Amino acid sequence: MPSLQLDGLTFGRGDRALAEPLDLQAEGGEVWAILGENGVGKSSLLLTLAGLLPVLAGRVFVDGVDIRRCPRKVLARRVGLLLQQSPMDFPFTVTEAVGAGRYAHRPGWQALGANDQVIIRRALASCGLEGLAEARVDRLSGGEQRRVAMATLLTQAPGVLLLDEPVNHLDLRHQAELMATLCALAREQRRLVVMTVHDINLAARYADRVLLLYPDGHHDAGSASEMLSSERLQRVYSYPVERVGEGGDSFWRPAPRWTPDPVD
Repeated sequence: MPSLQLDGLTFGRGDRALAEPLDLQAEGGEVWAILGENGVGKSSLLLTLAGLLPVLAGRVFVDGVDIRRCPRKVLARRVGLLLQQSPMDFPFTVTEAVGAGRYAHRPGWQALGANDQVIIRRALASCGLEGLAEARVDRLSGGEQRRVAMATLLTQAPGVLLLDEPVNHLDLRHQAELMATLCALAREQRRLVVMTVHDINLAARYADRVLLLYPDGHHDAGSASEMLSSERLQRVYSYPVERVGEGGDSFWRPAPRWTPDPVD
């Protein structure tokens, strides 16, 4: 089963640490949401977990292996990353772009086989791209390119999926379909899904566990029901947050700030 273990991880940009050392254990079958305000380090954390930013201190283990000792191609079979921005200004077809995810599983640049083509077609279908299979990716809308990036990640078939704002640029239907796909990967295929989100309601609806990154560098991690509280979320966003409604019909929203009446 896929696993991700952080032992005293310090991450950041250059020599600047963005948070206190982080200890965390995540297993296949779980959906994790990372919440924090802009600039707190959510994207930097994902890039570090994917091996694209250096670990400043501590260690990151994927499936029990230190990522610093894992060959790049082997790591690509275990960990996949969906970036927040995925520029696609090359004249490849959607099928060609999505097929690039399979090269982590091929020796060298060997041609894709029949099984690879099956996986590509499934990924296209999962992201609603069948009708765009032969379209050029540089001529697609931002939302369509986002779905191409997600389909490419699905063809890579990693055990750990790291997703930076996965529903960015997507319309309502494709947001719902993508989140259903991610949940199915976790529940049915026992993959580990770790995503950064700005929408508290998205985390409340889909995440099993939540990592909160506070502006002062501290953090909390635990079950979604425990982490998503008004007190903790106000600390995360430096702004009051309130829960409205009961049970499955409830939702989170910014609370109106109290201001005194003007003095006459």
